Order: sequence, then structure tokens, then C-alpha cells
Amino acid sequence: MATFEQLKLNAALLQGLEALQYTTPTPIQEQAIPLLLQGHDVAGQAETGSGKTAAFGLPLLQSINPELQQVQALVVVPTRELAVQVRQELKQYARFIPNLKISAFYGGHSFRIEETSLEHPPQVLVGTPGRLTDHLSRRTLHLSKTTKVVLDEADKLLEMGFEEELDRLMGALPRKRQTILFSATMEENVKQLIADSLQDPKFIQATSTSVPDSIQYFGLKVQDPQKPEALVQLLQSINPAGTVVFVNARLTTEEVAKMLQEHGFSAKALHGKMEQRERDKTMTLFRNGTTSILVATDLAARGLDIDLLRQIIHYELPQHEDAFLHRSGRTGRAGKSGAVYSLLNAREVQKLEQWPEVQVNEWLELQQLPKANPSAPAETPTLITLHISGGRKDKLSPRDIVGALIAEVGLKAAEIGKIEIQDHHSFVAIPDATAKRAVQKLNDARIKGKKYKVSFVR
Repeated sequence: MATFEQLKLNAALLQGLEALQYTTPTPIQEQAIPLLLQGHDVAGQAETGSGKTAAFGLPLLQSINPELQQVQALVVVPTRELAVQVRQELKQYARFIPNLKISAFYGGHSFRIEETSLEHPPQVLVGTPGRLTDHLSRRTLHLSKTTKVVLDEADKLLEMGFEEELDRLMGALPRKRQTILFSATMEENVKQLIADSLQDPKFIQATSTSVPDSIQYFGLKVQDPQKPEALVQLLQSINPAGTVVFVNARLTTEEVAKMLQEHGFSAKALHGKMEQRERDKTMTLFRNGTTSILVATDLAARGLDIDLLRQIIHYELPQHEDAFLHRSGRTGRAGKSGAVYSLLNAREVQKLEQWPEVQVNEWLELQQLPKANPSAPAETPTLITLHISGGRKDKLSPRDIVGALIAEVGLKAAEIGKIEIQDHHSFVAIPDATAKRAVQKLNDARIKGKKYKVSFVR
């Protein structure tokens, strides 16, 4: 097994990896990084959790000239959530590279802010196809100096109907460039995209064996009318914190989330038709543990890469095996254990048995689970999230927020939960019992010499 040093990464990137406590490359990183540093076009098949963002991101960052204020690398992703996640990961790897600007452009984000940002262009731009082509149409984005392009989750880009936008983007790039493509599946349309867009590509693959096999698969045979009660019984029998319940349709997310709320669970729906601000808020509450359960569609959960994720529940089985594996691979990350539960009607049991890569470790009996008890207090988070009307652009840091909570509210550092600093907003999880006092005190106080509006996030 190679080390990151042996992969010929520069000192600044190695320092960033050390700060993140990344010691050993994953198989996809070990295969991709040397090929990309040599300048080859690469097509990779990689499953969730294989480390593909670092696989393409580290060589891409190594190739950037921070002194040149032009878009030198473009990363195209299918969803807003993934754009935000990839930008965040790249910023972490690049934290010791001075003067490097990494931006994310996507629908629901202020076009005017993006336009202003392009007056001093980022060297690395992550974006969704619709928003990127919008900038091309308005001549606010210029790609003449962009010599690296990544098509991330190519199967999803095609599934979402972005062929025309991808053609437009590829046509705006220089002919002499390095093109990198990653996809969870290699169906015919993905192979065609590779043939059309990559020059003499090297093919690499991270098989399912390279994803940590620390996941336990459980099956529960129930007919459709029994599923709501079975889900409640299952959640009452485990610690539900850090659970994603997968369904196949947007309306089902809202129905199931509402039903769980009525049983006392802290649950929220996540689907593609939600306003971006609402989706961001929901993800923040889940990341910091204020919301225990997300009920999500596959599309909404793209970019859902969360340390807290303990278990996946397939309330409805997806159409294809690779989607099942993709959903399931979101737990059991980085050597941690995870559990996957599938609630299956007779037809879904037959379908699951035909998928060669899927093996159920244990079948559970519904009657063995505790009966759903509407009056039983569900696990409720002891944290509540506060919103602060200032962020990165106001030079706020986690240390400033911790300092204010200790000095003004009297909290101990160990009581303060996850802090998330965004460009113009910040979020912090604190004990529910102290939340009301914290809002009053912080609204009267100054953080880093300035007053901010502080409120609850519901």
C-alpha cells in the first residue's frame, strides 16, 4: 500500500492531508493520482465512500497556478448539495496553498454574488450544468484558460438530462485539456460520453470490495399497509439518531416524515423540489444532530456524506441494484460500522434475491420488535440549533462563537455541539435547556466586537 508521499503530492497538500489525519490512500486514490499527475485523461468507476473527490481533487489542486486569476479547473456535478460538498472538501485539502480561490455555483444561489465573484475569478470552479451554462450565455464565465475538467457522478448528470448543457460546456473548453470522469455505474450512455469527451483515457475501478465491509444488512418482510407501523417499531427498537430513510417519490418523503413526527421523532423530509434554503437548513440540522432522521429520495441524498450517519432504512426498494448499493454505501464509512435495514413486500423480496451483490445478514421478524407505542417518548435530541446572522465573510470563526457562548451564556466548551460557518451565516448546536437564555444573551452581546441577530432554527 502506497503512502501519499509516494504518490508524489507536494508539501502543501501533504500538510493538508496530515491536518485531516488522512494517512493512507484508498484504492481509487492510489490508482488515479499517479495517472492524473502524469496528465492522462481518466475514466473511473467508483462507488460512494471510495474517496473519489480526493482522487481527482489532489492532482487537480497540485496543477493550479495560484498566481493566475483565471478558472483553471472546472468540476461539473449533478446537484447543488454535491457542489457545496466538493467545494468544501477541496478547500480542506488546499488549506495550506496561499491565494487559492475555490467557488461553487449552483441554482438557488445568488447569481449576482457569483457574477461579482467572477470579476476576480476562482482558480477552481465547482458547479451544476444549468448554472454554468447560464453564465456562459451571459458571457460572465470564460473558460479559455481551463485546462482541467472533471465530470463527477456522470451517470447522474445523464440521468438528470444534462446532455445538452454538457455539450455546451465541453465546447467552451480548450481542445488541449485533461478530462476526468467518475461514475458509479458504466452504462452505455456513460461509455458514449467517455468516447465523446476523453482522449485515450485510462480506465480505473474501485470495486465494492474496496469500500469498507463494516455494514450489517437486515431484512424485514412486511406488506405495504404494515410499513408505517413497522418503520416506527424499528426506530423505537434502535437509537434513531443519524438515520436516513430512503423512499422513491417526493410526496412519500413528506408523508413518512409527518408520520414519524406524529410519533415523536425528530424527522424531516429532503427532496429535490424543496427551496435551496430549506434544503440547506435541513442538512445543517441533520449534520449537527438536532434532526435525527432524514426521509429522502435518491436525488436529494446525492452529496449526503455525513459522519453522523449510522443507519440506512430502505422504506421502499429502488429499481436497480446499483442504486441500492449506492444508498447503502453512505453508512459504514472510514472503517466505522453501519447498519442497513430493508422493509420488503413479497415482490421486493424476490427482486432483492436476484441481486448478486446484495446479501442479507439477518432476517428480522416484525413480531420480535417492540409494538409501536404512540405514547412512548421517542428519542428526542437534547440539542437545538441557533442561527447567527454572520459568517466567513464577516471573519467569524468557530473560536469566536465558542468564546461568546462561554463568556455570555456560561456554557462549557464540552456542551457546545457542531459549529458550521457559511459565507454569511453560522449555525451552532447547543443544549435545548439553555437555548432560550442563549438567544437573549447573544442578541444583547457582541461577537468579535459586532452585534449579530441570533435566532432558533426550526
